[in-house]
Amino acid sequence: MPSQSSIIEVAGRKIQMTQGGQGTPLLYLHSAAGETDWTGFHEQLSRRYHVYLPAHPGFAVSGGLESIHDIQDLAWHTIDLIAALGLSRVSIVGFSLGGWLAAEVAILRPALVEKLVLVSSAGIRLPDVRSPDIFLDDREMLRRVLFHDPDGELARNFIPQSAHDERMLLWIRAREASARVAWNPYFHNPKLPGHLHRISTPTMLLWGRNDQVFPLALGEAFRKGIPDSQLAVIENCGHMLPFEKPDEFVRLCVEFLG
Repeated sequence: MPSQSSIIEVAGRKIQMTQGGQGTPLLYLHSAAGETDWTGFHEQLSRRYHVYLPAHPGFAVSGGLESIHDIQDLAWHTIDLIAALGLSRVSIVGFSLGGWLAAEVAILRPALVEKLVLVSSAGIRLPDVRSPDIFLDDREMLRRVLFHDPDGELARNFIPQSAHDERMLLWIRAREASARVAWNPYFHNPKLPGHLHRISTPTMLLWGRNDQVFPLALGEAFRKGIPDSQLAVIENCGHMLPFEKPDEFVRLCVEFLG
């Protein structure tokens, strides 16, 4: 079934929602990069699940950013969104910023989350692990820290390189919206490590071996903090795991979600 995009209302906010497929509902929470277009891996997942791909407030054409001030505001918005979709329980796949968001939702409303997949997730910080500042306006640097193969076609085409690129406005909106919740403190919630033990839903962590944005040590910290969670490490892969290794990403998701 082809995907469809529409605008839905969530607690007074106009939110872009793309969805496709049929079967068990699956909510995909996107990263700070704002991957709100229906891509190949969404299509693959939709062959097994009904995939919901919302744009967070401020991303794509979604409104409501003025009322989002931190990650908890965004988590409550996502809880409202699940209710607006009429879902009583749903599995969530969250990538990077979306992984952090998914973890916060699972802590606040554990009964809503069937299973949880956190991919290259933001949310926690370790004193001896440094992350590059992805808010710097250095697209060459971004390409090199986001991708395992920064000179490949995927990496070169992913980030808009000029003001004439029609994606540039969406890219700028995504950076602004991300900064609202992840500028300070930088892509983490200092309280989150102390709450990870509250995540009671089955959880799988997916990480690229060569992730420079949120290095693998953070994935290990999530695994230790979330009871009975499992960590799968993808070789020859950087931060952009769903894009760099889409087939492996989908396979692992399907095997875990069932």
